Amino acid sequence: MTRPVLLVSPDRPGAYRAIADALADATDGALITVAPGRYDESLYINRAVTLAAEGAGGTVEIAAASGSTLVLDAEAVRLTGLQLSGTDREAPVLDVRRGQAALDGCRISGEAWAAVLAWQDGVVALRDCQVTNAQGAGIVVTSGGANAVEGTHIQEVGSSAVVVAEHGRLTLRDCRLDRARGNGVCVNGQATAVVEATRISGSGKPALAVEQNARATLTGVEVSGSAALDAYLTSAAEVVLTRCSFTGSGGQAIRVGEGSAPVLRECLVAGARREGIHVSAGARPRLEDCKITGTPTGLLVEAGGQAEGAGLTVEGAGTAAVHVADGAVVLDRLTADAGGTALRGVGAKAKLTVRDAELVTGVELSEGASATLSALRLRSGGGTGLALASGARAEVTGSAFTGCSTLVGAEAELSAQDSEFTGADGDGIRISAGGALTAVGCRVNGARGHGVNVQASSRAELTNCTVFDNGGDGVRCNTDEPVRVHDCEVRDNGGVPVRQLKTGQVSVERVDTGGDPSGRTTSASGTGDSGARDGEAATRAAAHTGTGPLAELEGLVGLESVKLEVTGLINLNKMAQRRQEMGLPMPPMSRHLVFAGPPGTGKTTVARLYGAVLAELGILSQGHIVEVARADLVAQIIGGTAIKTTEVFNKALGGVLFIDEAYTLTNQSRGNGPDFGQEAVDTLMKLMEDHRDEVVVIVAGYSAQMEQFLASNPGMASRFARTVEFPNYSAEELVTIVRGLCAKHYYELSGSALEALDRYFQDVPKGATFGNGRVARQVFEEMISRQASRLAAEPPGDDTELSRLDGADVITVPGGAAEAQGGPAAPAGGRAEQRSDQGARTPRPASPAPAPSATSAGAPQQPAGLRKLAAMTGLDTPRAALATRVAALAGARREPGRAVSAQANIVLEGPQGSGRRALARAYARCLTEAGLLSSGTVHEVRLSALPARFPKQPAHRLAAALEEAEGGLLVLRLDDSLGRRSPAERAAVLDGLARLAGTPCDTVLALCGSPAELRALVGERADIAGEFAEYLRLDPYTVEQAIELVRRRLWAFGFQLADDAAEMLAAAFRAAPPPGGAWEAHRLAERLAASARTRTVSATDLPGPPAPDATPGSGPAGAAASTGSAGAATPAGSAASGAAGPAPSVNDAHPPHSAPAPAPQPVSAPHAGAGLPGTTEPPPQARPLVQT
Repeated sequence: MTRPVLLVSPDRPGAYRAIADALADATDGALITVAPGRYDESLYINRAVTLAAEGAGGTVEIAAASGSTLVLDAEAVRLTGLQLSGTDREAPVLDVRRGQAALDGCRISGEAWAAVLAWQDGVVALRDCQVTNAQGAGIVVTSGGANAVEGTHIQEVGSSAVVVAEHGRLTLRDCRLDRARGNGVCVNGQATAVVEATRISGSGKPALAVEQNARATLTGVEVSGSAALDAYLTSAAEVVLTRCSFTGSGGQAIRVGEGSAPVLRECLVAGARREGIHVSAGARPRLEDCKITGTPTGLLVEAGGQAEGAGLTVEGAGTAAVHVADGAVVLDRLTADAGGTALRGVGAKAKLTVRDAELVTGVELSEGASATLSALRLRSGGGTGLALASGARAEVTGSAFTGCSTLVGAEAELSAQDSEFTGADGDGIRISAGGALTAVGCRVNGARGHGVNVQASSRAELTNCTVFDNGGDGVRCNTDEPVRVHDCEVRDNGGVPVRQLKTGQVSVERVDTGGDPSGRTTSASGTGDSGARDGEAATRAAAHTGTGPLAELEGLVGLESVKLEVTGLINLNKMAQRRQEMGLPMPPMSRHLVFAGPPGTGKTTVARLYGAVLAELGILSQGHIVEVARADLVAQIIGGTAIKTTEVFNKALGGVLFIDEAYTLTNQSRGNGPDFGQEAVDTLMKLMEDHRDEVVVIVAGYSAQMEQFLASNPGMASRFARTVEFPNYSAEELVTIVRGLCAKHYYELSGSALEALDRYFQDVPKGATFGNGRVARQVFEEMISRQASRLAAEPPGDDTELSRLDGADVITVPGGAAEAQGGPAAPAGGRAEQRSDQGARTPRPASPAPAPSATSAGAPQQPAGLRKLAAMTGLDTPRAALATRVAALAGARREPGRAVSAQANIVLEGPQGSGRRALARAYARCLTEAGLLSSGTVHEVRLSALPARFPKQPAHRLAAALEEAEGGLLVLRLDDSLGRRSPAERAAVLDGLARLAGTPCDTVLALCGSPAELRALVGERADIAGEFAEYLRLDPYTVEQAIELVRRRLWAFGFQLADDAAEMLAAAFRAAPPPGGAWEAHRLAERLAASARTRTVSATDLPGPPAPDATPGSGPAGAAASTGSAGAATPAGSAASGAAGPAPSVNDAHPPHSAPAPAPQPVSAPHAGAGLPGTTEPPPQARPLVQT
């Protein structure tokens, strides 16, 4: 049977002039072909027909001024290639009442409350369509049939893009929902929705809303740029989200409401302005292998809410990774690397159960909160790791707290079993104000203060515990409450094993003191089991840091005027506290300080001790120190600085906020753009006033610049109590510092060495930027290097020579430097200058005074940045190429009118973990020391995260980032997420990048990415490629270099890697190299540092049984090791195992006795593809990026 075909055309002979006429004559199964043109009709279709646009020569538009454009009331209707529009505010454009309506390649535009409506018995199926509706929703489904929408773009709708209500059912697949003023997808009533591989962006209300008793299954959904909330989940029915991502919300990312128990699997939440996931009262979500990054608070559980999770990762949470306010959480395999607190519980109903967790910042419990923590590993750089206050309770089992103190405060209780408290910068465990500690089978060691400090009104019970190697007493009792120390080992501490300061109930039984002659207990009156410590105990105490922060302050080298000032401030606070205890009014006082002076004079150390003393007095609740600089306070967007500054300030509450180089926050005539630094200052002023009794703020920097800083804000000077001036160390004091370093590392100084050191420190110029203690450390490291070279050429006949440093090992001041003592030292003729935006010449602080060089005594001083670059592990070819480029740029005149960026921009090709970021930082430092950059700060922008709501938005955002990075280096990170954006958005981002790279400026660009991404970019956009002077490929780390990365990272945590462990790791790396490069090597080292039984990581500390033949000196690792100074094994397989220079950073940390690597020599002329020394062609992995 032949299918009837009818033709509709406005002008063809024999054709119908109106579609309605054709429909009137059509039979079931007829095909109605419509010629291009506009048809002003309102159609009612009650027959099974196909309505299709003819060919591709024009558009077929069906428009209705009143009523629906199409009403479908037939078994099956197919619409192909049509444009449907309606202007009736009360009727949808497409009204599907009965039967199935299949639309393919259609465009629907309306102005009613809905553009498409499927209701009653109607079923709609859209494929490759476009829907817009400026006044209402895009698609509304209330029918229970198999409705489906696929490959469809819904945009610019006045309310929600897709609504599934009542008993409706809808499958949404591979669609884009853009800029809906309401929800992206709203599911409510008893409806069911399946959403797959769909992108929702720019929603005005929650992008995903699942309410009442609706069911939803969402897989691979990407939500971005929501105005206030990405997902609002309140349904009591089943809701499952799998592999969904939520990025850049203007408020919260996900909010789970009362009665809802959604399951989130492998979901990502990134960049929300407020909480990542908010759990309301009565909600019970489950999180499986989810990740939250870049939000102030990762997971927030409020009163009455409950959350369960396994494999949750939270990164970059400025306030708290997990915050529980009278709610409950149960988390397994938690990883929290947050800027703020890792775990925070507040309220008597707050209950936290955490098992198998890796944390970088602390745990805080207050106001009666309780926690059960097992297999928790917390590694912190200082301050308080576990803090209990206001009646909080915690049970800790099988956990390790490293590099931080534990504080049990007012009426709080800590029960610890089989746990370790290591390396605190204050007391290991401090119990105060009625707190209580019960510890069984625990280890407390390596604290700078006391091991366990039981203060007034507090109690403690220690059973089968080991307390050793702490700076102060093992157990210090200053309480009238019971203290019980039974069956413990308390030895090798700086003070006595157990010290009793008050007449109280101290019970000490079966305690092994390691033969300590000072006995078990010392009372306040000097009586007790042992009396005063004798000479041997005093000698052992001298090897430690002392018995408290005041003693440590007094023990600092030099700084007599500083000690006097700080001690006076402490006494003033003591007297104020005494007046308060007597009922007298507290005198008005500010504890905030200014530390002014050259670098390396101990400003940070004194700040830490000042906070610790105030904490001991009870003036500060914790006494920790939070060190920040401009980059930690200033954001790159308008309004972000206040948020960022507040987050940092809140982190410092209860302790000290130390702002280094604070003068960089004020504008000081740098550029004409928005002064975000001044916004940080204004925010700080307000916060300091609001929290004047809860925090101490210390600002530090050079004296002259700090005076300008205080004058930058009218209320600045009144906020700070006084300015403490830190003078340069005298030559005698610098010699004392070097002697202390020698004693710490088991070296002896001969008489000639002492004379040479004194002569060097007398001769070296000491200007305003002299490095002081840092220079002393550099001198010590250079002496070790020179001794190693000397003994290697002439092997000693006596082993004692390995520990003796002679006068020949001490460097001398380079020629001419000694004559410059009349003024501040600066390389190449004094103070360097740079041009500002206005063309005026502005002074830039000169480089530090001459520091040790790895070359001969009369050779020119090599800058610290180049030494640091040379000391990095691996990356030989790119390091040499960068050193060559810096030397060429510094040695040649800049072309007139051409900014430094045109000749210094680079591309770094390599996967994550290949060292791109560390190399970029080292490059920025070298450029700064060469006078090519003014600040050397490093900022980073992820290209895939750039907003692109309109074509030029990425260019605006990049221009703002360029202004923030002025005078420094801007890292542009290219990742595979950019390729997943729409072609239009990707093109907008690349256009913005081309415009940025072509802008002459005094900011250098470093484009980083993986090989596939960068090569695709080079092939696609030659205009971008031509703006970068050099393309550097970063090769994978060799096995030996990976071992060296592990070794250096361990050293940064105070550990050493034994030869047998190195051999086992080498064998494992040869079988399966670390997939994450340096990142994975560092992570492995941190795990070893957290679990090692001693400070030397041996084969028995590695996962799995040790290899039978893993003995020191055997195997490849043993062959690759050579004996350095003092008999220490230093790796020889690495191309850059160490160098003289400042203390190592996290990325390139190395022991101070490592042998220096030869630094690349500069070439004489700049070249866009400058190669290795002695070559005329660029090396294979350092070729110029040219147009292809």
